[in-house]
Amino acid sequence: MSKRVWLILLGILMAALATSQVVLRSDTIALALTEVGLRSQMVPEPLPVETLTVVVCGSASPLGDSPDRAQACIAVLTDKHFLIFDAGSGSQVRLNQAGLPLNRLDGVFLTHLHSDHIAEIPDVNLARWAMSGTAEPLKVYGPTGVSQVVDGFNQAFGLDRGYRVAHHGEDFMPKTGGQTEAITIAPGVVFSAAGLTVTAFTVDHHPINPAFGYRVDYGGRSVVISGDTVNTPRLWAAAEGADLVFHDALARPVLEVMHRVALDVGRDRAAKIVMDVTDYHAGLEGLQASADAAGVRRLVLYHLVPSPPNALVAGFFKRAVVAPSIMAEDLMRFELPRDSEEIQGP
Repeated sequence: MSKRVWLILLGILMAALATSQVVLRSDTIALALTEVGLRSQMVPEPLPVETLTVVVCGSASPLGDSPDRAQACIAVLTDKHFLIFDAGSGSQVRLNQAGLPLNRLDGVFLTHLHSDHIAEIPDVNLARWAMSGTAEPLKVYGPTGVSQVVDGFNQAFGLDRGYRVAHHGEDFMPKTGGQTEAITIAPGVVFSAAGLTVTAFTVDHHPINPAFGYRVDYGGRSVVISGDTVNTPRLWAAAEGADLVFHDALARPVLEVMHRVALDVGRDRAAKIVMDVTDYHAGLEGLQASADAAGVRRLVLYHLVPSPPNALVAGFFKRAVVAPSIMAEDLMRFELPRDSEEIQGP
C-alpha cells in the first residue's frame, strides 16, 4: 500500500476520533442518542403469539464470580402468561435487560429455598409493582417453608413500601401491591391458566427436602427446569419428550483442582465447601445420555458449578453435551411455536 493511501487512512481515523470526542463532549448530541436508546429499550418487541418463550435470566451457581452471569432464574412467557422460576442474585437486572414485561408477572416458582434462588424476589416484585401499579401481591409458589421466606421479606421491606407509597401516593402504588403472597405446593399441577400448566415434581438435593423441578406445558410444547439436583430418574420421567430441559450441571474435574489449590494455600474452609457441593449437584457425566433416553429434544446446562470464569472452564460444560444441546448463557432466548417441533434460538 502506498504512502499516500496510508496518509489518507490516517486522516480518516483522526477525523473519526475527533468526531467521537465531539460527540462525547456535546450534551445535545449525547441526550439525542440517549433518547434513541431509551425509546428502543422502553418499547420492546411484542412477544410472538401462541409461542412458548424461554429466557435465561440467570445461569450461575454461587460458586464462582463471573460478572456475566446472574444466579438461577429462568423466565417462561407467552403473550398471555409470564412466570419466572427462581430469582437468584442479579436476575432482576437480567429481566430488565431482556425487556420482559414485569408489569404482568403472574408468579415466581421456587425450586427450593437456598439463598441463590430467592435473593432477588424483593427487587423483582418492586419492579412489577412500580411498573403495574397493581394492588395484588406477587404470588410466590414453593415448597414447605416458603411462607417463612415470604413473611420475612414482607417484614424486611415494610419500611421501604411505606416510603414509596408516601412518595408516589397510594393511588399510584397501592401498598398491598408491594407485598408477596406465599403458596405452599406439593407435587402435581400447581398452576393452570389459559392453556398453560405448571407441574411440580420432586428432585434430589438432599438434605434440602423437598426440592422441586417444574415442567411447563403449553400448546403442545414443553419446558423443564430442574432446579438443583443430582442426576435422578425422577426428573427424566417428568421430562419425557420435553422440548427443552434446563439442568443443573457440575464440572467435577474443575472442582477437584479448586479443592487441591485451596488446601495448598491454607484455605481449608474453602476446600471443604468446594467438595461438599459435589454430592448434591449433577455431575456432567451421563446428563446427555439421560436426556437422549428420555426423548428430550434439547438439553441446556445451567446453574453451572462452578460458574465458568473463562473459556477453559466453560469447555468442560460444552464438551459434555452434543449439539443441539448447549451450555446456557445469560439472556439466551428460545421460542417454541405452538403445535410444532421448531425450537428457535441459539
